[in-house]
Amino acid sequence: MKRSEIATKIASIGLAAALLLTACGGKDTGAAGSASSNSGAATAEAKTFSAEATALAEELINRYPTENDNITEEVIEATIAKLKETYKFETLPELKLASGDWVYISDNKGWFKQLFDDNGTTVSLVEGTVGNEVQLMERDELHLTNRMLYPYLLYKAQGGDLTAVALSADPNADIVSILVNSKSDIQSFEDLKGKTIGSWKAGCQYVALLENAKDLGWTEGVDYTYSNISNNDLKTALQAGEIDAISTHPFTNVNSEIINGNFREIATAKPDGVYTNYGGASVTFTSNTFAAEHENILKAVLKLRELVNAYILLNKEDVCKLLETITRDPAENNLFYLERRNETYFSASDPLEKLIDDTDNYQNWLIENIEEFSEENRIDRSEFFNEKFFK
Repeated sequence: MKRSEIATKIASIGLAAALLLTACGGKDTGAAGSASSNSGAATAEAKTFSAEATALAEELINRYPTENDNITEEVIEATIAKLKETYKFETLPELKLASGDWVYISDNKGWFKQLFDDNGTTVSLVEGTVGNEVQLMERDELHLTNRMLYPYLLYKAQGGDLTAVALSADPNADIVSILVNSKSDIQSFEDLKGKTIGSWKAGCQYVALLENAKDLGWTEGVDYTYSNISNNDLKTALQAGEIDAISTHPFTNVNSEIINGNFREIATAKPDGVYTNYGGASVTFTSNTFAAEHENILKAVLKLRELVNAYILLNKEDVCKLLETITRDPAENNLFYLERRNETYFSASDPLEKLIDDTDNYQNWLIENIEEFSEENRIDRSEFFNEKFFK
């Protein structure tokens, strides 16, 4: 049973009790840089909340939200008030977060300001972090980011001083698109034998490509040619006919070509495979030093992230229209990608030991199939996740 399916079954039980008692790379956008945020509305303390919102907020402090929860703006702001009562925040003048949907929305709604203004902490949005996370954290230019499990483990195997503080539910297979030009005579993945396929090897869409090929008994360099191309350049390489197909996430800049009919999807990640059962989960991580020194701030930010992600899924069309005003990506493109990855907006609900077992099994697969992983740089099971942040 997938993690998200387990999570949905625990949603409504605690709410009823709480009412009686009270009345959870994106695409690379360029060079890294931060912009100060904290835009938005008045602090949560100036408001009163309904009994229902207060009850759900008290419950959500101690569990993950699921698709059964009605996460409204009032619930988010009520939970912010509870977070401020629950945690004594460490001193931190500036919190630097990698940009992304939940960060843009939280900033726009003023939720970072509500959460941290009294602490004197300003939240800054850092753009262009994909592929540069380790270096940015080493320079204290980034404090928290989100990638798939594969690049996180790759960074760890290469010696990155990182620790995972959250893990998402597993994705659906269509979070990865294998695309060809619409006029191509290629109709299926099997037709790619003898062809050139592009993907970014530092991204998990490479794993999805490799798993599909391995499932057919193919060997890279023999049955097909692999071309390592950055996310930013994949679309133009396929448009120019330099390669026959690409394996990518359907980012907004790519899915525009699917929507307008210029690209055609011939395959996805392997359903019920290594990638869709744990390899494609999304990891939120920071440096070991930052996690040790700012535990309470991180716990509050992670809780806000869980709630905002659930809110996004409940308000997809309105959120995508708002994102268009922030990122300039058309709402229909934001919505397309959002619907392909919505499973990863919820947190994994399995016990920590199960998550560790799954991740170790994934590491075994990576060691067997990808040269950047080996027994010599195997990551110890105890280092996958920071247990202080997992319920």
